[in-house]
Amino acid sequence: MKTIEIKGTTLTKLIFENDAEWLAFRKDHIGASDCSIIMGTSKWKTNNGMIKTPKLLFQEKLGLDTMNCDNAATRYGKAMEEPARQVYQEMVSDLFEPMCIKNSKYPYAMVSLDGLNITDDRAVEIKNCSLADHEIARQGKVPDKYYSQVQMQIMVTEFSEIDYFSFHDNEGIIVKVKRDDEYILELDNKLKAFWNCVTNFIEPELTEDDYIEQDQEWFKKAKQLYNVQQTLKPLVAEEKVLKDELKLLSNDRNSKFGDLLYTRSIYAGRVDYKSIPEIENIDLTKYTGKPTVSWRLKKAKN
Repeated sequence: MKTIEIKGTTLTKLIFENDAEWLAFRKDHIGASDCSIIMGTSKWKTNNGMIKTPKLLFQEKLGLDTMNCDNAATRYGKAMEEPARQVYQEMVSDLFEPMCIKNSKYPYAMVSLDGLNITDDRAVEIKNCSLADHEIARQGKVPDKYYSQVQMQIMVTEFSEIDYFSFHDNEGIIVKVKRDDEYILELDNKLKAFWNCVTNFIEPELTEDDYIEQDQEWFKKAKQLYNVQQTLKPLVAEEKVLKDELKLLSNDRNSKFGDLLYTRSIYAGRVDYKSIPEIENIDLTKYTGKPTVSWRLKKAKN
């Protein structure tokens, strides 16, 4: 990867050797197209029909899951990006090229601009839109699912505005998107919170889209399990009380009576890696074993 600093700014252009290098870098950052997922304004689906939620994005960033979103629509949009850029350039009488940008103020973020002009002071986000989204652009607006993406591009580039270019059936519409400082503040806070989840392996809060609606058979079995768990709760509480009483009576010694043995064992404690100064700046994630999966059954809040 080659980097080029834009003089007089905190911005850096990123030039990647190939798609694999770009994908690896993007995995370690939040991209502008991730914003609508984190902000909850999109319903993007993977090829298996799952809606991409913050939890799925979290798993993707950590390499716990790979979600295939490559389909005819995404391939068409990518193929039509260059023809759309050519039309846009003619409309604004300027030259643009795709460019990835980082800003040292936002170390967790990167943006892949569909076009940055040769004087590094104007950018465009190109969408090969459906007719419905194109009509929204005709009204001088940006569809909600794209708004956070454009505002993140403004946040990272620190431009006062970015062009949103809607392209449909060979017609291009330019919507000038102004910087929205109030929204950017909210966006920055949510992106930081999400990245904190990624860096500290804390699952983001689940959304309604993280659950699949099941049938009556599933509900019957889940109800049975729930009732069993509720029956066990007082027994588990009673077990804890009896354990504490028996330990007290054993006086910290191995004990027996009749055919019952009560044995005290000691195991080494876990290593507190955070307390070791020599490895403070070492990334230990590559030494982490496979994640464990757990399930919990509970009632939904009314």
